[in-house]
Amino acid sequence: MSLFFMLSGFILAHRYGNSPVSLYAYFTNRVARIYPIYLLAALTTLPWLGISIGGDTALQWLRSLAQLVLLVVANLFLIQAWFPQFFDYWNDGGSWSISVEAFCYAVFPFALSRLSELSTQRLWSVLGVLYLLAVLPGLIQLLFPAAPRAVYYSMPIFRLPEFLIGACCYLIASRNPSRIAVWGPWLPLLLLVMLTYLATLGPALPNFLPHSWIWLPFLACTIMLLSKQRTVTAKLLSSRPMVYLGRISYTFYSFQPLVLLLLISRHDAIVGMFPVLSTGYTFAALALLLLSGTAALAYHLIENPARMRVKSWMVQGSQ
Repeated sequence: MSLFFMLSGFILAHRYGNSPVSLYAYFTNRVARIYPIYLLAALTTLPWLGISIGGDTALQWLRSLAQLVLLVVANLFLIQAWFPQFFDYWNDGGSWSISVEAFCYAVFPFALSRLSELSTQRLWSVLGVLYLLAVLPGLIQLLFPAAPRAVYYSMPIFRLPEFLIGACCYLIASRNPSRIAVWGPWLPLLLLVMLTYLATLGPALPNFLPHSWIWLPFLACTIMLLSKQRTVTAKLLSSRPMVYLGRISYTFYSFQPLVLLLLISRHDAIVGMFPVLSTGYTFAALALLLLSGTAALAYHLIENPARMRVKSWMVQGSQ
C-alpha cells in the first residue's frame, strides 16, 4: 500500500504540476474517477455487512440500527478509514484506502502549490521530514504494540506522508533528471540489502509496519528512476498490456471483496463441482481469472461511461 500511495502522489503531481487546473475541475475529475465504482462495490458487498439488525430488547435494536446508520454514513462520505473500529465491517477491508485517497486528494492541490514554490534543496529537506513521519507509525507500533494495527495502517493522517513523498519525488525528479539517473546502478544493491534485511530480521518483528524505514527509500528511488529512464523495465511497464492493466487496476482492487467473499462463501460447493480446484493454487488462479474478468467488464461498462457522465453533470451544474 505504501507503493500505491506514493505512486498516487507522484502521478497527480505529474498531472497537475505542469498544467494547473481550477479546484472545481480538479475535484470534478477526482469524484468522477473514484466514486461511481466505489459506490457500486459498496452496494454489491451489502450481503456481508457484518451487522445483525435486531435483538431481544429495544435498546439492542436501537444500538444495531445506530451502528448501521453510522457505518453507512461513514462509507457514503468516505470517512470510514478515520475510525479503525469499522475496519472489519462491510467493504471497509477493501475500501479503506479509497477513504485515505479522498483525504489525500483534498490536501493535494494546496500542498502542491506550496511544494512547487520550494527550492530543490528545501524539497529534499521536506522529503526527509516526510520520511520520518512515514516511518514513525511503524516505530510506535513496535514500541507500543497494544494499539490496534488498523490505527496506523489505515488512518489517513498516517498515510498522508507517503502520498506527499510521491509528490516531492516527482518535483525533484522533474528538476534533476540527469542527477536522478546516476542512481540507477545502485538500485539493485539497495534491493539486495532490503531483501536480505527482510529475510533475516523481518520475521523477528511483529508485523510489517516497522519495516517501512527500508522499503520507502527503495520505492521512492524506483519510482523516480523508472519515470526518467528508458530501461527495459520502464519499457515493459509502458507496454500496451501493462497500460491496460493499469487502467483496470482500480476496478480490480474495488471488486476484490465481492469476488473473494463469493468464492469463500461457496468454496465447498465449487470444489465439489470442480475437484481440480481443491488445491490452493488452482483456487487462487480461479479467483484471479474471475477478478480480472470482472475488473475488465466493470471498467468498460461502468467506470469509463460513469466517469464521463459524472463529469458532464458536474460541468453542467457549474454553468
